[in-house]
Amino acid sequence: MSGAEDALLAALTADATAFLLSHEQNRVSAEDAMRDDLVGLPLYDAPIFAVAAADDPLFLALRAPDAVHPDYPLPGDWVTGAKSVLSFFVPFTARVREANAKSPRKMPADEWLHARYEGETMLRLLRAFVRDWLAARGYPSVAPLQDERYRMLAEFAPAWSERHTAYICGLGTFGLSKGLITGKGVAGRLGSVVTACPLPVIKRPYEDRYAYCAKCGRCAANCPVRCIDPSRGPDKAKAHPPCSAFLKHIEGQPPRGKSRCKRYGCGKCQVNVPCQDRIPTSC
Repeated sequence: MSGAEDALLAALTADATAFLLSHEQNRVSAEDAMRDDLVGLPLYDAPIFAVAAADDPLFLALRAPDAVHPDYPLPGDWVTGAKSVLSFFVPFTARVREANAKSPRKMPADEWLHARYEGETMLRLLRAFVRDWLAARGYPSVAPLQDERYRMLAEFAPAWSERHTAYICGLGTFGLSKGLITGKGVAGRLGSVVTACPLPVIKRPYEDRYAYCAKCGRCAANCPVRCIDPSRGPDKAKAHPPCSAFLKHIEGQPPRGKSRCKRYGCGKCQVNVPCQDRIPTSC
């Protein structure tokens, strides 16, 4: 890696962090708040970033029958001349995590629903900021999840996976819940941008895709619909259909707040667990 590449990445991450932390969308507005005491609630803390080479062989490995899908697009399919893939994790604030940890087991906290719903709008803004920051410096860039070509290849098989991308970039490894455990834990959201910009790549600090998971089963015990069963082994521990059905159930609850948004979310597998805000050393 060159000093120029290091400096470019440092400038990008600093500007993206400042953009996120100062943006009004990173706080609950009076119009959106489900309760008066939630007005101004901060949703995300500072993000962390990692980079993979666009030709990293693990992207091609996602086309394997036991991975995502045989038609999974490669970085070069999104950007001609792609050089790098930048992944970032945006952790939920302690107030969001703590509220969800204290709420009844069958229901996510209002704070978590705001972080999951309004927080998604902030995440889209952050992806676009990173994409446009690079493009403004002459590097064609795409945020795949916000590109018109993005689609579902099959049920639970997207044309771009933020979790798998983050794993390839060295940002973290999977847990039994299929969440990605990063240096700032699992409770948060992921984004990525494919770019023609050559950014500095650091070797992944792991080889096992479950290296950071304590395999303690706490996420399974927390799940409202018991969709995680550690006895099935890490690869098959989570059953996606009951999780998806529960999220639809939450979305079907009567809307609250002036905006009357129908929010959804759960996140019980991401709180009250050793990996909620760090890489666990033990249970």
